[in-house]
Amino acid sequence: MKMKGIILAIIAACSAFPAFAADVPAGSTKAERNLIVRGNEQFNDSNYHEALQLYEQALALNPNSVYGLYNKAVVLTHLASEDNKGTENDPRKQASEIFQSISQNKNYPELAANSAYNLGNMAFNDNQFDQAINCYKQSLRLRPDNVKAKQNLLLALQRKEEQQQEQPQQQQQQEQQQEQQQQQQQQQQQPEPEPQASQNAQQMMQAVQNKENATRRNQRVVPGTPYTDKPW
Repeated sequence: MKMKGIILAIIAACSAFPAFAADVPAGSTKAERNLIVRGNEQFNDSNYHEALQLYEQALALNPNSVYGLYNKAVVLTHLASEDNKGTENDPRKQASEIFQSISQNKNYPELAANSAYNLGNMAFNDNQFDQAINCYKQSLRLRPDNVKAKQNLLLALQRKEEQQQEQPQQQQQQEQQQEQQQQQQQQQQQPEPEPQASQNAQQMMQAVQNKENATRRNQRVVPGTPYTDKPW
């Protein structure tokens, strides 16, 4: 298996996961906890749209629910596709904003570590390896025992090194292409040479010139002869 395939396989195995309702603080309502439990059940069955609706219902009861927000961000990453990637409807944008907020929440260190880890995965999949490395390091500062974060950090460091090695080759290829384009443009702009006179035409012109020269030599200038043209 190629290294790229190995990386993608490991990243997929380390994908985001929802928080369990059993971890929801006792201060939350029973209805909120039940909605999160039902949302997690739908998530585990890959019914991501249904799970998102249930998480949003839980957030309607408690907009500040960190667990509800975290689970919503997780399911949004699973709703991302090539069709909506980079568009205004890209669910990863909202997921990233939620993860970023939770990663700074010191009151929930485990969710903060998971959020930083998920941000690292999102950056890794976008080939933003510097950002991924920083996110994995942040996750490990909160949870030093996170084996998945350690594995992905090593992968991100490896991919960054490979990327740096590929860049000079790509730059050299681009420079060669630019040079070829410039040469083609110069060749197109260069004027076409005028056609050379045929050999017969050149011989005829030389013969006329020789005759004129001979005529001049045979003419004798008479001293004292006045100029024939009359002055005005």
